[in-house]
Amino acid sequence: MSDDATWDGGSPWLFLVGLVLFLGSGLLFAADVIRGVDAFRGVAANALGAVLLMAWAAHDTLHDPDSEVATRGGAAGTALLLYGLYLLVAGVVIGATGLLFHAYARLALWYLGLAVAAVLVGFLVFPTEAVVDDAATAESEGGGGAVDATADGDDGADDDDR
Repeated sequence: MSDDATWDGGSPWLFLVGLVLFLGSGLLFAADVIRGVDAFRGVAANALGAVLLMAWAAHDTLHDPDSEVATRGGAAGTALLLYGLYLLVAGVVIGATGLLFHAYARLALWYLGLAVAAVLVGFLVFPTEAVVDDAATAESEGGGGAVDATADGDDGADDDDR
């Protein structure tokens, strides 16, 4: 279970704790909304679970030998892009449920604003050469990554006509 010597096996635990907290707090939020009680504890716990999952994703991306992301900046960019996506979805959910069921509709505006900021900073930090190099390699190998059916010398004609 200890693939990474620096975390001493903490990475799987970070994922599991984050996942349990994220999913459990989502259920808690739904239960609080249905029961009509204050939904803030579910929102806060969900945000914490999401942060733990994104920390795990950044760590795992950085330490995966098959990953295109090999820098701390790339891992941070990945985490920020994921965090922006989370904030966008959570902001929409909080805003939609806040219209009728709880008093945190204004929190959705903060989530959506932070989502835009996180995505913008994530794009600035993420190493674009990882994406650009793949696209350039695909184009140089055969025109944008499309598979060429005649690359093996087959002209597409039936061999039965000979």
